[in-house]
Amino acid sequence: MDDKRVSKTDIENDFVRIFEKYPKSVEKAIYIGFELILECFIVVLGEKQTIKLLDRAKKSIKTKNYSQIPVKPRKTRKKTPQNQRISWIKKSQI
Repeated sequence: MDDKRVSKTDIENDFVRIFEKYPKSVEKAIYIGFELILECFIVVLGEKQTIKLLDRAKKSIKTKNYSQIPVKPRKTRKKTPQNQRISWIKKSQI
């Protein structure tokens, strides 16, 4: 890793290695890591900006951008040609 340029991948890999270090208590490690990162945000951004950031994160979670539940693809209807619809409407009116 180059000290002058730190890539997102380098940081992500280091972060995951921390979790791999404690395989029996991954949830606890994630919880502690989240609290630490949250404290860092408060120090860097301040309390108000951190609250705004968390509000955006909540909205993102609610819109299922980060959901673990797979989103079912939306079923679309078959479109019939315009002239078929008109002829069907005329027949039903008779």
